[in-house]
Amino acid sequence: MSSWPRRAGCFVIGSPALVGIALPVLLIWGMQARQWILVGIAVGIVGFNTLLSALDPGRGGLNESAAVANLRTINTAEVTYLSSAAGRYGTITDLIDARLLDDTFMGTKAGYNYTITLDEAASGYTAEALPASSKTGRYGYYSVPDAVVRYSTDASLAPTAAQIGKPVQ
Repeated sequence: MSSWPRRAGCFVIGSPALVGIALPVLLIWGMQARQWILVGIAVGIVGFNTLLSALDPGRGGLNESAAVANLRTINTAEVTYLSSAAGRYGTITDLIDARLLDDTFMGTKAGYNYTITLDEAASGYTAEALPASSKTGRYGYYSVPDAVVRYSTDASLAPTAAQIGKPVQ
C-alpha cells in the first residue's frame, strides 16, 4: 500500500502540492486502490485543463476587452483631471497621484501596457494600450480626448487593414 501515493502522484500534472495535502487526508480516510486511481485521474484532468487554459491563444480576447475598458477608465480620469488642473491633461503618474487611477496602470495590467502622451501644452493626449506580448493580446488600442477607443494605427496591431484607426464596436 505504501507504493500507492507515488503512483497516484504520477497522474497529477504539475500539482505536487495537491498530492502533499491530499495524501495524508486520503490515508486517514482509508482510500482503496481504485479510489486512489480515480482521485489521481480527477486531479490530473484539473491540472491539464489549467495548463491548456494558460496556453489558450483565445485568452487574449479577455485581455482585449479589459484593455478597452481600461482605456475608457483612463478617459474618465483625464476628464476629471482636466477640470481640476487648469485645463491641462495629465500623465499616468499625474492621474495616479490625483487618485484617479490605481498604480497598476504603471506596469502590465491584464496583459497590456498603457501609456499617455501629452501634446506640448498638455491640452490634448493620446492614451494607448499595447499588448505586453503576442500571447496576451492581438490588437493595440488608443484614445484621444473625444473618448472614442480605436484600433491601433499600426497595421500589425489592427484586426484588418480596413479597421486601422477605426472605433472599436
